[in-house]
Amino acid sequence: GRQNNMKTMSGSAAASALAAMYLKDKVLVEDSFNHLTAGALQTLDDKLYQEYNCRHITDDGSRDDCHLILAKACIRRIAHRCLDNYARLQSSKEVVEDALQFYTSPIELQEQLASKYGTPPPTTWYESLDQLKSLSTTEDAYEQGKLWRLILDHPMTSYVPVQCQSCGHVVPDQYPTQQTDAEVGLREIAPTGDELELRAGWFRGPRKAVVFELTCKGCNAVSKWYRSGHPQILLNPNKWGRLCGDQEDLRLTLAEYLNTPVRLAVPLDWDHVWSEYSSGSSTWQVQDDSARNFCCRLDEGIGSWTRVWAIHSNPEWCKDVTRDYLTIQQNGGRADNNVDYNRMK
Repeated sequence: GRQNNMKTMSGSAAASALAAMYLKDKVLVEDSFNHLTAGALQTLDDKLYQEYNCRHITDDGSRDDCHLILAKACIRRIAHRCLDNYARLQSSKEVVEDALQFYTSPIELQEQLASKYGTPPPTTWYESLDQLKSLSTTEDAYEQGKLWRLILDHPMTSYVPVQCQSCGHVVPDQYPTQQTDAEVGLREIAPTGDELELRAGWFRGPRKAVVFELTCKGCNAVSKWYRSGHPQILLNPNKWGRLCGDQEDLRLTLAEYLNTPVRLAVPLDWDHVWSEYSSGSSTWQVQDDSARNFCCRLDEGIGSWTRVWAIHSNPEWCKDVTRDYLTIQQNGGRADNNVDYNRMK
């Protein structure tokens, strides 16, 4: 057969080339991996090819080595970021309990809880957790799976958009943005040093570890908000933003506190994350219908379909779960048998 005329580079040498590029231009590599657009990957691909001789060129002109090394780096970065989360979110039981009791719930939240769960309403998240334990108790012991489902459906762990902490005016978390930060009243300010576990994360695009100041376009009140993995910040009930990554940080923290098996589900090329839980059997379940029916959301323009991985610090709980999300429940998968596509938007 016809042989390709190609110059190859070993896998270790190609990895060394990527490491050298990172040392030379850390900001470029970090920013590119934070938001894996086609343009960002093309930039990395070109630099590996042109400056570091990372090439394996076939007759059709493709750059197999560059693509392979970048793919491996992306996957390892996602996996290690999840594992770092498991390690970082190991709060002691005392810290979690202090956070659950730290805030008195706003009156409007108490009214919402009374309407949903009955009176008298709990005044702290700790009292809410006790209430949920009572609701899931049979024969003097609460059923772990039922308790966890109640927690996932509770305002304690719900998604909260970034908003004015006075009037509740929401700042749209869009990318690409239709308005600049200045146009929505948002700006980045320097941390004061009093923040708890300030961290980087996604909000209207990739962000470093910064504090946001919002001057509300509705009422002119000034609010501050930042990303954090600390339970006291994650459990703030006073119109504090809790985005999807923050939700999962909180769920991992509460799962550890309650000894509930939970693992992260991560699409490889979408800035999103959700969790699966096990209630004692060998099966894993997903409470959130927008995550369970993830394959219906691919027209939103913020990712494409490659793979979905379940990741945990226990290797036995790690798995490629792509097929599960492409299969409906009656055939053994995660997705609903009948999906309301409009609800997924």
